[in-house]
Amino acid sequence: MGEDPIRPGLEGVYSVLVGDEHVPAHLRGTNTEVVATPELVRFMERAAMEALREHLPPNQTSVGTEVSLKHMAGTPKGMRVEARARLILRDRRRCVFEVEIFDEEEKVAEGRNERFIVPLERSNEKLAGKIEKVRRRF
Repeated sequence: MGEDPIRPGLEGVYSVLVGDEHVPAHLRGTNTEVVATPELVRFMERAAMEALREHLPPNQTSVGTEVSLKHMAGTPKGMRVEARARLILRDRRRCVFEVEIFDEEEKVAEGRNERFIVPLERSNEKLAGKIEKVRRRF
């Protein structure tokens, strides 16, 4: 059996042009149309997922379990941002990434994203129970 490719140093990148959908509703149409912090979290997670994407078998995925983000500078609509994730810790199914996010001018955010590798089709009785409760409401 070969060496596990999911080990510290693994990197992933996610890049996107900031559009209307990334700006908080209360800032749209103002002179401060900047990317929302929750969108930076989404970009962070996408970069970490990108790092894992080609190394996971088709029957597995990863789910986020913890996020820490420091939003240090605003990025205006129309500017490109790039999130860069680097795996710093792997403990069985647990993967911890350090992430930096840059726009065209500077670093705008940094943080960590913890993810767990899970089967796509997993028996999860607790979640199944919650889903059933929701279905009964409608």
